[in-house]
Amino acid sequence: MLKDYSGRYSSVGRRQKVRRRGGAVVRTDSGMLWKAIGVFASFAAVVGVAASLWLGWQIDSGLGELGTVRELRQEATLRNKTLLARRDGLHSREQVAASAARLGLYAPAAQQVRKP
Repeated sequence: MLKDYSGRYSSVGRRQKVRRRGGAVVRTDSGMLWKAIGVFASFAAVVGVAASLWLGWQIDSGLGELGTVRELRQEATLRNKTLLARRDGLHSREQVAASAARLGLYAPAAQQVRKP
C-alpha cells in the first residue's frame, strides 16, 4: 500500500474515491437526458390538453351553427309555402274576377288568366 498526501492509504490497483467539498452533485449526461425528456413530456401533455379543449369548443360551436341553420331553413321553407299558397290564391279565376269587378273592369276571358 502506498500512502498519498491526504493521509489515507490506497491499494495500487484501485483508484481512490475522493469527496469533493461543498457536497456538489455532479450530473452525468444521462441525468440531463431524463430532465429533457421530462420537460418534453410535460410540454406535450400541456399542448395535448389545450388542443383537446380547443377541438371540443370548435365541435360545440359547429353543432350550434348547424342547429341554427336548420331552424332558419325550416322557417324559410314554411314562409315559402305560405307565399306560394297566397300567390296561387291571387292567380285564381275567382280572385281575378272579384278584383276586376271592384275596379269596374270587365271580367277576364278564359285565356287571359294566368295559371300557376
